[in-house]
Amino acid sequence: MRRPLVCLVILGLLALPGVVSAKGIDFYDLFPNLVLGSDPGGTDTVAVANGGLTPTQQIIEIQVETDNADSADFLQGIQVDILLEADCQGVTLDTTVNTVFSGTAVSGWGIRSVQLSGDGDPSTFPKTLRLGAVELGNTDAGDPLPPGDHLFAKLVFSLSEPCNICGTFTFDDPTMLVTVSANGYQPAAVNGCFGPVVPTLTEWGLIFFGFLLLIGLVWYVRNRKVAVRV
Repeated sequence: MRRPLVCLVILGLLALPGVVSAKGIDFYDLFPNLVLGSDPGGTDTVAVANGGLTPTQQIIEIQVETDNADSADFLQGIQVDILLEADCQGVTLDTTVNTVFSGTAVSGWGIRSVQLSGDGDPSTFPKTLRLGAVELGNTDAGDPLPPGDHLFAKLVFSLSEPCNICGTFTFDDPTMLVTVSANGYQPAAVNGCFGPVVPTLTEWGLIFFGFLLLIGLVWYVRNRKVAVRV
């Protein structure tokens, strides 16, 4: 009698979206038949993208692109590990589950997880961020992800000064995609750094700048000659 009761409690927890969102996700528990295989289609990709920049806020988006056409290969589980680095002080990442996953393709999935490595302090970097999400079938409002370019997560950083923030996917404890048929595989990764735009000169800009310097030099030399004659 006790064993069925425990099973019902566990299933009940899994059926509530976000209940285990503060903890890590163990795909081997959630997908008992999980097999580490290969991408069933072309190479799927996880990528960081610039989601917007203001003087006080930087948003970095994490995109998941898949071309799996068979419904058995739609994505039902996603885990990414990403190393976050910042070149300034006074930057803080909002690690609340609702902020990270609100408005994304997995916002209706039953389990969503946000974990920071080390002491978990979201205002000190570098740190590795682990994001995970699992769609629980009929027990949640979400659906497995079909082919397409999907917004998986939004990382919202509060800034006190101009800052460059870099995201690099890591594969030590693998970034992984899991299909409906419990096939797990590693995607390709596109890393990136984002921050204030530093104006640069194009090739024509450099030529024009050099021309202005030359005119200034000629004008200076001629004025010097006139001054000497006087």
